[in-house]
Amino acid sequence: MPDIAQPSYIAQVRPDDGRPQGQGRNPSGPPPKKVAETYGETAKAKPLDDRITILGIPAEQITPATQAALATLVAEVNFLRGSVRRLENGAARKDTKAAGDVMPFDILINELSRVFAEPRAPDVARVLVLAYLTTFEVVRRSSGLLAANTLLADLAQRLLNVEFTAHASVTPAAPSPAHGPGQFRFRMVGYAGGSSLAGLAELPLAGLDETHVARQVRDQLLERGFDVGGIEMAADVAVAAVVVSANDGGLTAIGRADHLLRDSGL
Repeated sequence: MPDIAQPSYIAQVRPDDGRPQGQGRNPSGPPPKKVAETYGETAKAKPLDDRITILGIPAEQITPATQAALATLVAEVNFLRGSVRRLENGAARKDTKAAGDVMPFDILINELSRVFAEPRAPDVARVLVLAYLTTFEVVRRSSGLLAANTLLADLAQRLLNVEFTAHASVTPAAPSPAHGPGQFRFRMVGYAGGSSLAGLAELPLAGLDETHVARQVRDQLLERGFDVGGIEMAADVAVAAVVVSANDGGLTAIGRADHLLRDSGL
């Protein structure tokens, strides 16, 4: 009993966890050494298939720094996979369609202004199409910036592949023999800033309907899901189309199309 004085010549017996005899265990302290060793031996004896792992690393060994490094590595791998997939699609497209590249913003603006300064046939209208990836920020917050940029690059690839019939569309700079009669494509496509893309179309002026053009582009962009980090996901895209006036420059045309999107609440 703790209230009975022990002779000084009797040594106290201490448990393996370092507690003096007769003293209660602190519930908030670490478990006794023998208990911890027992749990450790039991965990080692478990089959590997029964242990929770992340990329082969046991979950109990994942620190916040390790988790951040793994997430960055996975995002980079998915970004590179997307780049390879787009390059493969581009190589395949050169055999059947007119090849094209997505222009950086500054080059796009210069090319738009150059083309707008060229004379055009009286029965042809130049139409600027602006596609805005509305779910860019959602993907960035949930899956990271690399995943969002991959999604935007995939959208640009689809915009390059958009095709129209003669009722709704474009005269390409170099028509492809693989196209059927009355089928056309964008003359140029480029990044318009932020999460937006722009394409220049040259359309028959007769019966031109800008809303119909925008709807045709959006339908083709969203006809199938997008691959985000190896998972097929749905994305939302807003599209506006404007007829370019004779005195418009590249920035002015993009600003007019953007105004239409903002008027729609985006």
